[in-house]
Amino acid sequence: MKIERNEKCPCGSGKKFKHCCIDNLKYTQTLSNLNNGLPRKYMSEFALHTYSSTVAICYPNDLDKVDVSNTNYHIYMIHEIPRLSFVKDGIKIFDTHVEILIQVGVVEDVSIKKIEIQFIEGNHKEFFTYELIGNKGLILRNVEGGGIQTDILCLYTNFYNERLKSKILYVGQSYGKAGERDAIQRLGSHSTLQKILADVSHRNIEVEVAISLWEFTPRLFSSFDGISKNYLTTESEDLEHLAKVMSNPPLRIDNQIINVTEAGLINYFKPEYNEKFKNNFPDIDHKGYKFYYSYDYNAIEIELDPSCINIEIFSETHVYSQWRPIKFNLHSENERRSIFDIDFSNRKITDNNK
Repeated sequence: MKIERNEKCPCGSGKKFKHCCIDNLKYTQTLSNLNNGLPRKYMSEFALHTYSSTVAICYPNDLDKVDVSNTNYHIYMIHEIPRLSFVKDGIKIFDTHVEILIQVGVVEDVSIKKIEIQFIEGNHKEFFTYELIGNKGLILRNVEGGGIQTDILCLYTNFYNERLKSKILYVGQSYGKAGERDAIQRLGSHSTLQKILADVSHRNIEVEVAISLWEFTPRLFSSFDGISKNYLTTESEDLEHLAKVMSNPPLRIDNQIINVTEAGLINYFKPEYNEKFKNNFPDIDHKGYKFYYSYDYNAIEIELDPSCINIEIFSETHVYSQWRPIKFNLHSENERRSIFDIDFSNRKITDNNK
């Protein structure tokens, strides 16, 4: 029986066959029908992979405090998070550590989170005093008159052992012609951010706005199939394609990489306040990432690591898992086999026990 790519997987997982057991040899008789029987275009196929190498999160009013000395934050996300506040009389200094109680929520589904931090080897009670700044800021002073100033979001994301729920409301970017602009400069005068702040504060007291900043690093994914001997192009065309891609691989971030990363994130999450790219990505007519069509790339993959800032990111359409990067084929499945669809139907199976 032929199993189509978009049918439910016969293993019973509930997922589409193409996202589940498509490479399982148990279904070998089906694999010859991948992409309606289309072979690969080239023996050598390529995809752009961008991954988040540095991430930061803060409140909108604290953007000027973010350290950008060694980073290039060109992508940003505006999030809706549960409202956080310090519990009254909820900070206690003990001999061995400092205890901080954080309230999540205001009226509905309120929970109290306890954080215990050991700052020094010595007696904390003799060494530290504290001062609250409203219900968001904290100054921890030492006996020498120095100390640290931090905020409740920083404390939660750095020291609490449960990820903060974070709904994506908007994805944007700032790059400039040669990388001279970054996300923080863009957010300094951002009408959509101001609208989101107004809307969120008006419609729900239980939540507030945070901003995440993302630095991406690019690399080249490649796949070489020398087994099937069944391609849409000749060997000389494949070598020409290989030489072209390798002559200009994605070794560093540029505006095309930022453009395609932003567009892919918007199309995947479909945030409430975005308009462009929500329903028309990828598109060969978009000039912002024309390079990848000109060099005949097969696909784009975007990988995020929200765990490094201790948040769980989601939208109305998706809950992101860092174990499942976002993948887009640059061509229709009816025109071109995806680089991520590997056909093992011609693989010889050997039994080492014979």
